[in-house]
Amino acid sequence: MQTDMLKKRIMRRVYAIWFVRRALPVLGGSFLSLAIALKMTADSFFVAEIMRSFKFVLAHNLMGLPRYIESALNSAEPSTLILIAMAGIVSFALAVKLLRSVRSILSSPVSVASYIKR
Repeated sequence: MQTDMLKKRIMRRVYAIWFVRRALPVLGGSFLSLAIALKMTADSFFVAEIMRSFKFVLAHNLMGLPRYIESALNSAEPSTLILIAMAGIVSFALAVKLLRSVRSILSSPVSVASYIKR
């Protein structure tokens, strides 16, 4: 009985140390980078106006869409372009990871129903 209690206390301390050393910096960095990205987005452009203009181009001149996107990117500030590029790279990486996960689930001999039951 005593050894189980001692083992639980030691493991709690190990998990706490792991959390402080590994998980906390990752979470803090994620929240900080998200806050910086949102601040840069809010300072750089007005998203609602961009979407309104984009819908207008889609509704009235579909062939002018590439020219609209090119014009928007050429007139954007470099920090905005870097933010857009980073968002695109992260989105692509997450899409690839999702595709690999779906592919591995579908190719495994275990049925999909067993994953749902878990």
